[in-house]
Amino acid sequence: MKLYSVEDGGGAWLAAERNGELVDLGNADLTSLIRSGAAGLEAARHAVTHAPARRKLEGASLGPPLRPGKVLCSGINYRGHALENPNAKMPTEPFFFAKLPSSVIGPNAPIRHPERTEQLDYEVEFAVVIGRRLTRAAEAEVMGAIFGYTLLNDVSARDVQFKDAQITLGKNFDGFAPLGPCVVTADELTRPDSVRLRTRLNGRTLQDGSTSDWLFPLPVLIAYLSHVMTLEPGDVVTTGTPAGVGLFQKPPIFMKRGDVVEIEAEGIGVLRNPIV
Repeated sequence: MKLYSVEDGGGAWLAAERNGELVDLGNADLTSLIRSGAAGLEAARHAVTHAPARRKLEGASLGPPLRPGKVLCSGINYRGHALENPNAKMPTEPFFFAKLPSSVIGPNAPIRHPERTEQLDYEVEFAVVIGRRLTRAAEAEVMGAIFGYTLLNDVSARDVQFKDAQITLGKNFDGFAPLGPCVVTADELTRPDSVRLRTRLNGRTLQDGSTSDWLFPLPVLIAYLSHVMTLEPGDVVTTGTPAGVGLFQKPPIFMKRGDVVEIEAEGIGVLRNPIV
C-alpha cells in the first residue's frame, strides 16, 4: 500500500491509494496505524479493497505522511558520495546524525531559505519507517521490523554545517526535512537495496543513483543504530545520499529563492518543494 496524509477542510486524514483514488482508512495518523500492528495493517488492506474512495489523489493537499518521533540520518553510506567528497574517508562503520521532528514538512510545502546561509544544498535519501520496537537487535531481525519506506530531502546549510562542525545546526533549520510523498509498505517495495534515486533542481537532474551503491545494507545500519538507542514504531532512519550533491558539483550548485527541488524514488514517487 501507498499511504498518505491528506489535509483538507475536514482536517487531516490517513489515506491509501487505490488506482489513483484515495480511501479513508479511519485512523488518526500513520503512527497509530503502525503501532496497531498486524491487525491494523490487515484492517487497512480490507478498507483499500472494499471501502469507497473519498477523493482523487491528483490535486490532493498532502502533509508529511507521518510525524516521526525520531529521524536518524546515515552519513556517508554511498560509495559514489564518499568518492566525490575530497575530505571524506571511506567509513568502516555506520555514521549517524539527527534531524529534529520540528524540521519535518510535507510535499509542496515551502523550504524557507535562511538568511544565515549562502550554501543551501539538497540530498535525496531513501528512508526506512520502523514498524516495531528494536533494542540491541540482531541483523537478522531488522527486515521483519520495517513497516515501510519513504523519501527524505536532507536539506543542508553547508556553510553552517562545516563551520566548527555544526552539523546539528546546519541540518535543522525549520523546513529542512521534507518527507514523503507517501509511505510504501514493505510488502510492496520488496527490493530496497535496488531502488533508483534522483534529484532535480528546476528540472535539471543533479543526482541519479541507486541504493545498490550502499556501503552498509539495511540490516547492518539499523542493527548498529539499535545498539545505541531504542528504535520505536514510527521512527525514521535514512540511508545516506548518492553522489551529486550541490557542494561537490563543478562549480558548486546551491538552491536559491524561486527554485523548485524534486527528489524521486522508484516505487515511492516524487517529493517536490519550492524554495522561498
